[in-house]
Amino acid sequence: MGSPVTNVGIAFLNNVVNSGIKMGYKKTGIRNYINSKNKIMKQLTRSLLLIFIGIVALSFFIGCSSGKQVSSVATPLQLTQAINNDQWIFSADYTVPLYGRSRNLSGTNFVKFNKHELTVDLPYFGQLTSPAGAYGGNPLDFYSVDFKLNKETTENGRWTVTIDSPNPEVRSMIFSFYDNGTAQLNVIMTNRSGINYTGKVSPTQR
Repeated sequence: MGSPVTNVGIAFLNNVVNSGIKMGYKKTGIRNYINSKNKIMKQLTRSLLLIFIGIVALSFFIGCSSGKQVSSVATPLQLTQAINNDQWIFSADYTVPLYGRSRNLSGTNFVKFNKHELTVDLPYFGQLTSPAGAYGGNPLDFYSVDFKLNKETTENGRWTVTIDSPNPEVRSMIFSFYDNGTAQLNVIMTNRSGINYTGKVSPTQR
């Protein structure tokens, strides 16, 4: 058996060793926690980066698809032939009513001209200016073979196509076509406020 001093020293050393072991465990646990957290953050960052890249790629694909739909696939020569041969289709994507707010259009909104046949399927927004002679329903949803047609061209690649009196509710439809495929339509109604459209023109599919 050792002296009291020796026993106290041994006990002190044991306490130091045990404390060191405990501190080592704590440090190891903290180190493992930090490493696990860093690993999770790296995985999360990698996942978010992949999601971001996917969103950008999808947006680019949608943008390219939309651009292809908006721009005309026809050449100026093909558009000229289509207008001269009375075989074209106007597709509207935006409208500006004289009464009411302007708005983007979705779905199928068109005016199709095929020789002596006129098919109109456009939404109408406006109000009555005179109840006399006005019909119920959409006044710009009709088919007609009875109308007057006039065509003019200018040197800057623009055509003006006017269709007069295609039905009792429409006084005239004035189209402005450009060689890049863009188009505008001004509709003058008989007993309603007028309305304008913008969109594109292309040859009809044969």
